[in-house]
Order: sequence, then structure tokens, then C-alpha cells
Amino acid sequence: SIDYSSFTPFEIRDQNLFNLIHGQSLPTNARLNSTAQARWSSSLIITNTINIENNGEESIFLDYESYRFNLSYQYGLNEDWNLKFDLPVLHQGGGMFDSAIDKWHDFFGLPRGKRPSVEHDQYNISYHSGTQSLLYLDEASTRLGDIQLALARRVLEKDDTSMSIWAGIKLPTGDTDKLSGSGSADFSAWLALNQQLSTNWLLNLNAGTVILGGDTYQEMPLADHVLYGHVMLGWLLNENIQLKVQLQGHTSYYENTRLDILADTFFMSFGTTINISRCQQLDFAVSEDIKVDSTPDISLLINWRSYSPGC
Repeated sequence: SIDYSSFTPFEIRDQNLFNLIHGQSLPTNARLNSTAQARWSSSLIITNTINIENNGEESIFLDYESYRFNLSYQYGLNEDWNLKFDLPVLHQGGGMFDSAIDKWHDFFGLPRGKRPSVEHDQYNISYHSGTQSLLYLDEASTRLGDIQLALARRVLEKDDTSMSIWAGIKLPTGDTDKLSGSGSADFSAWLALNQQLSTNWLLNLNAGTVILGGDTYQEMPLADHVLYGHVMLGWLLNENIQLKVQLQGHTSYYENTRLDILADTFFMSFGTTINISRCQQLDFAVSEDIKVDSTPDISLLINWRSYSPGC
């Protein structure tokens, strides 16, 4: 059978800062750690985007490059229960990759959006509702994000199928004025499934919901709950290299908005997982917006995972 660590999906979610502040979990492997087994994961996600919208009632201007570092720790309490902890740090500023990404989109014939008409390397985030300015940021910042805790219960464990159920809480440790936290505690629950399709093909799936703890963010009305999920298809090229494609999305976190960037979204990530050793893996992945203008233009994930002895 396939090594269970191969089912680990890309640990990435929608990097729109207005959505990232809410309590959606990162994609998880359905197979839990064994008793006293630990897993450390450190990821860096670089995101660059330009989104400009105005519908007469509300307007938004997003021009930023963000660097999100997340330290994750998962521990096997026993054979049936795991505990997981995520600590994110977020830097927001101007985009030194603006020119390179614009050329990337142009070369591959991808939509360039507003990039040709916007000055490179600037940082500006603003949201207006009617005549009110509810958020304006133009100075780079580095802040702690909202810490998340989760508990998992094993549901099914067979040679080719694993299933677990998770529940989590997001704590309001970020800065609401700097768009690194929502200011409220959110609750989440999700189901994770692994399925071995054949000798070299595998599937990982998550489906869940977020119950938002606050009614508004910066006076922007929030939804009561959000549905989210992903499906990841993996191909084991050889014993050390896996190729993966991951499609994911979520419903809107915001009520009464007609802006695409705040609406339902889905995007695709594709890349590779490299087995450095028996207990260490390295992920490289790129995310692109499938539903154009509903999520940042492009994100790059670099993730290192290490399992305790006995992996």
C-alpha cells in the first residue's frame, strides 16, 4: 500500500486577506498520527495580487504581496485521537514580484487583469461601502495571525481507505486593524478522506464548515457559516517524487456583497512532493485563480514536513 504521508494535501487555502482572517482549516491528511507520533510542518506562502472592483454601492482595491509563514504541529494522543496546532505569521507589503508575475501571465496567455494599468511594487488595501471608508492600509506590516487548535477522531482505517473527523477553534490573536485577524473566535468542523485508487494514484478529500463567531468585520456584515472543501489527486511518479493537483473552494464569508473578490471562490494548486528521507518531505506548489477575480492571482507554496521517529 501507499505510504500514508503521501496523502498529505498541499497546506494552502484562499490567500485573499479578507478571507484568510476567518477560521477555515488548512487541508489535512485523513490518516492520523499513531500514539505519541509527532509531525512538524513549516510552510511559506508567497501571494501576489491586484484586484480592483467598483459596483456603485461598494468598492475594493487590493494591491499587495503577502508572505504567510505557518508553523504546524500535530501529535497522536493515542491511536484514535490527534491534536493539531497552527501558528501563522503574516507580512503584507508591496510586490517585488509584480513584473515577473505579469510576464508569467502574458507568456502563458493567462488573464492579466488590471496589472498592465497599475504601478508595480505598491501596497494598497482599501474597502468602501457607499461613502464610508471601512478599511485603508498603505504601510507594510508583520503581524501574528489567528492561532488555530484542532482535535481529530479516527473514523475508519483500512489498507486503501482512511477517514477522520475534525473540530477546530480559531483564536482572535491577530490584529483586526492590519487585516491579520478577524477579532473573534470561529469554530470549524470537517471530514477528511484518503482513498488509494490504484498502485500509483491516490485521492485526498476534505469537506467542512466554519461557524463565524462575529457578526461583522470592520462593519462588513459576515455570513453565519461557510462551506468549504478540496479534492487532491496524486500520482506517485516514483518512490521519491509525487505530482499533485488540488482543487478547492469555499462559499462567501460576507453577506450583502456583489464584489467578486468577496464572493464564492475556487482555485487550483499544482506541484510536487519530494521525499527527502523516510521521515521528511518537501512540497512545492503554485496556485492559480480558476474563478477569475474571486481569489488572488497567484500564490507559491513551499512546505517542509518532518515526522518523529517511527514514521
